[in-house]
Amino acid sequence: MADVSSLLGVQVTWAAAGARPDAADRLLKREVSRFIGCAEAGIELGRLCSTCGSSEHGRPHVVRRGRKRPPYVSLSRADGLVIVAVSKANPVGVDIEPIDGARFSGFADVALHPAERPSTVDQQAVVWVRKESLLKATGDGLRADPRSIRLSDAGEPPRLLEWAGRSDVPSVQLRDLEIVGYAACVSIVTDVEVPVTTRRAAPAELSG
Repeated sequence: MADVSSLLGVQVTWAAAGARPDAADRLLKREVSRFIGCAEAGIELGRLCSTCGSSEHGRPHVVRRGRKRPPYVSLSRADGLVIVAVSKANPVGVDIEPIDGARFSGFADVALHPAERPSTVDQQAVVWVRKESLLKATGDGLRADPRSIRLSDAGEPPRLLEWAGRSDVPSVQLRDLEIVGYAACVSIVTDVEVPVTTRRAAPAELSG
């Protein structure tokens, strides 16, 4: 197994999931194994809900073993595809949706800042995954109102412009991901530029 633990950036990987209910967790374990250079069998994933504190659902994390800090992780699922992100040094969040996934009545009422005006369904999906990945990275999750967050226009490079009502606005790097048929974004809590490496895993990597 190649040891890539020296990577200081973020690894984002996606794969066709088929009908496997455990596809996201399986891919995440595999990528953590590759990223830190340890056996996949020794990796345990946990959950923690930022809203209710439950360990049965919510934000995934790698259970710590010993004194070494585990990497930060995130995952998302959308219509037969799973995507995961692994970061050695910075909290990370990733989100993916079908490109028409924001085609529903009342989208603006639940998702958009008053100054945001995406003109197409595709642009709505871009705004949505950017905000979801941001809220995953910061750990705010469903506790934060997406309408309080203003991002750059969907056709521009993603940037956090405003977070109304929050005094400690985090420094976050957002990166759109090019995946045919989907809108996807990864967010990293950092005030410096962090390299992002992407790859598509073969379905066979989820077997075994």
